[in-house]
Amino acid sequence: MIEAGIVIAVVAVAAIVVASVRRRWLVVTVEGNSMAPTLQHGQRLVAARMTRSMAPCPGQIVVFEVERTFGRGDLVHRVKRVAAIAGDPVPAWVRHALGAPAEARVPPDYIVVAGDNPRSQDSRQLGYVPVRAIVAVVEAQR
Repeated sequence: MIEAGIVIAVVAVAAIVVASVRRRWLVVTVEGNSMAPTLQHGQRLVAARMTRSMAPCPGQIVVFEVERTFGRGDLVHRVKRVAAIAGDPVPAWVRHALGAPAEARVPPDYIVVAGDNPRSQDSRQLGYVPVRAIVAVVEAQR
C-alpha cells in the first residue's frame, strides 16, 4: 500500500508542473474566419505567453486583448498576424484606413495586425495595437 505522504507529494509535484505549464503556455480556440484560410474556426492553437524579453516579429501570429466592442467593456482575445512593428513604415492599407500620411511609421511600443481573411477586423479598424496587449505568440496549430 502506498503511504499517504507519497501520494500527497506526487499530487503537489503534479500541481506545480501544471501551474508552471499554464504560466508559460496558452491554448486558444479560433472563433470565426478572420484568419482563414490559414486558421479555421474551431482550430486549437498553442501559444507561448509573452514575456518582457520577447518582441513580436512581422509574420508571427499573436494573441492579444482588446476591449469588447459591445457589452460591458471587458477584454476579449483576438488572433492576428503581425504586419508591422515599431519603426516600420505603416502599410498602405492601414495608412489609407487611418488617414495617416505616406511617411507614417508604426509608433514605439505598438504593432500593426492583419487578419489573413480580407474581411477581417484588423488594424484598419483597431488602429495600432499596443505591444503590452499581446498575451502570447502562436507556436503550434492543430
